[in-house]
Amino acid sequence: MPPTGRPGPEPSWTATPPGDQGRLDELVELGFVSSHVEPLEVEANWLGDRFALALERPGMGTRVGISVRADGPARAEDAAHGAFELMDRFTSLLNRYDTGSALSSLNDRGTLADAPPALVEVVDRALAAGLQTSGAFDPTVAPLVDLFGGGVPRVPANDLAAAWAHAPTDHPVALTAPDPADLQAVLALVGAQRVRRDGSRIAFEREGMKLTLDGVAKGWIVDAMASSLENAGIGDFLIDAGGDIRAAGRPEPGRPWTVAVQDPQKQDRWPDVIGLFRGAVATSGSYEFYFDPERTRHHIVAGARGISPVEASSVTVTAPQAATADALATAVFVLGPTAGLRLIEATAGCECLLIAPDGARHTSAGWTALSLEGR
Repeated sequence: MPPTGRPGPEPSWTATPPGDQGRLDELVELGFVSSHVEPLEVEANWLGDRFALALERPGMGTRVGISVRADGPARAEDAAHGAFELMDRFTSLLNRYDTGSALSSLNDRGTLADAPPALVEVVDRALAAGLQTSGAFDPTVAPLVDLFGGGVPRVPANDLAAAWAHAPTDHPVALTAPDPADLQAVLALVGAQRVRRDGSRIAFEREGMKLTLDGVAKGWIVDAMASSLENAGIGDFLIDAGGDIRAAGRPEPGRPWTVAVQDPQKQDRWPDVIGLFRGAVATSGSYEFYFDPERTRHHIVAGARGISPVEASSVTVTAPQAATADALATAVFVLGPTAGLRLIEATAGCECLLIAPDGARHTSAGWTALSLEGR
């Protein structure tokens, strides 16, 4: 969900189009590669007495952009690079596709006696989200996602050659439906109530259980990056990590950061555009990654039923923090329009736009106040 300037004057910030970088793009999108590369400079110029800097680079399995306003180039560059360094550090702990990460070690062993504080905090956030959503958000669905995808290759995060060898050549991945016996066996491994956390020790009650923190970790890292920018004295910024967005301040006096909701049908239109002075936005959608030609099995899974929900094409949630928006977007996608919007209405500071497969829009009561369409 790239930030954009429509409607009105020039964009607050526009994500650089992906371009054609071949298989590396595909690998990054699939989360196989943690790319420690220099950011691409998208914008660097003075806007009155404020210096505007926008940088973009791969990270967290997507493209991550940071746009800041500062009193000069040095402060802007130091703050943005510091946020990217923090992203890399936390990604190396929380990426389950990296054989050397703390999360990967937990999944392999079924227990981790001295988990890093970041992993403990994100696991706690994930488990709390599960309780808040009555299990609609479930971090233990990793075995189900892997079953739908035919198994997830795991390679050292910086071993590009190994990642290249394991990456699928086509997108989507066309697979047969899971065997019913295999599905039942995997369902026995799903259930957040079987995760135990005592101090820095995290353990699973059943052998073969695994965690995926994909529905909360990216938002949590974006929140950490936002805190890093604020601690560096940056009050006006926008971070966009492939649709997980956190913003503060404004790009220009009197104007909000503007964020366009991505069209699930990829028809070069925006279902809506919202203004953001402070807070977060996250989108969950089935249109980015799926495992069968009919698009009935994708990376969002209802753990209790062992299926991918089909009542939504995308769900966009606004919240004070990106981790909250991230988890709630997944939960609403699983719950569907009626129960999902009821959850949002009961959650303070949050709003939601759900787009159904037929294009129908379902919104929470306060969404219209955020929308800039028609103004």
